[in-house]
Amino acid sequence: MTNPLAIPIGPERSVWVFAIDLPKEQAETFATGPLSDALGVASLDPAQTEYLDADTFTEYGFSRYLVEGQGVTEDSVAKDIARLDVLRGPVLLVFRPGLGQGRLAPRPPLRLIGRYDEVPPPPLVSLPDYDPIKDTVPITPKKRPSEAAMSGRVAMAVLVLLFLFAALFVWSAS
Repeated sequence: MTNPLAIPIGPERSVWVFAIDLPKEQAETFATGPLSDALGVASLDPAQTEYLDADTFTEYGFSRYLVEGQGVTEDSVAKDIARLDVLRGPVLLVFRPGLGQGRLAPRPPLRLIGRYDEVPPPPLVSLPDYDPIKDTVPITPKKRPSEAAMSGRVAMAVLVLLFLFAALFVWSAS
């Protein structure tokens, strides 16, 4: 098993969940302040953190929020579902893009709940020798039939009806 405090190298996407052991009023002030010291990292992009109140998810389930709302894989959350769903009070989410390399060393009032990996984005596939301008199929607008063609269609329909009428008349006379 990987160390939950290790920051993965590369494009892997992870979310760390920390409980904030402070009253809600103090926790919100703490979470909006500089967090790099409390997390034990050299730098942290504050846009890559999210402060939440876990009490909001009592009926929905905090584990379900991580999977459906944050894109975390179900396999990653599976071992901690019970632990996440009973989580109450202030919570801090820290996302991988906001961190450098190395490892986290959280200090109180932060308490690590776990690290959960996000679903990786689909790989970008490039098409060799593809020119979007050259390889585009031109769409030609459909031409409306001319009035002569429409008159011919009407005449044909009238002839068919006359034929059917004559056939019906002959059949009924015999």
